[in-house]
Amino acid sequence: MPVRMHVIAATLALALPALAWEPQSPAAVQSRIDELQKAWSGKSAEEIAQDKVARARQARPQWVSRSAWKMEFGPITYYFAVGKAGLHAGASAPAPTPPATAGRPLDWWYDDAAGAFYTLVVDAR
Repeated sequence: MPVRMHVIAATLALALPALAWEPQSPAAVQSRIDELQKAWSGKSAEEIAQDKVARARQARPQWVSRSAWKMEFGPITYYFAVGKAGLHAGASAPAPTPPATAGRPLDWWYDDAAGAFYTLVVDAR
């Protein structure tokens, strides 16, 4: 019976959306960057894309409602922007590589009702 409970608990954990990540502080932003670098180390572009899709399955984050803002931390200022893309038949094609100055993606959210994919990007200056 205990094995069955572990299987049920694992299934529920995988089926439920993750809690939304929010950029609460500059330390949280750096921690998220480190987490993503560690999670994606040695992975192919396809594996990273699959991870982003998995991360997009979360409760609606508060940052989705914003368009742009900044967070100052001593000599560094973090600039945040939210991008939105509608999914269509060509969505399975690989995304073009963004320019080096485009910022760093930190979080993703997929709106099932609207069929829209949101990305939170940060740039530190």
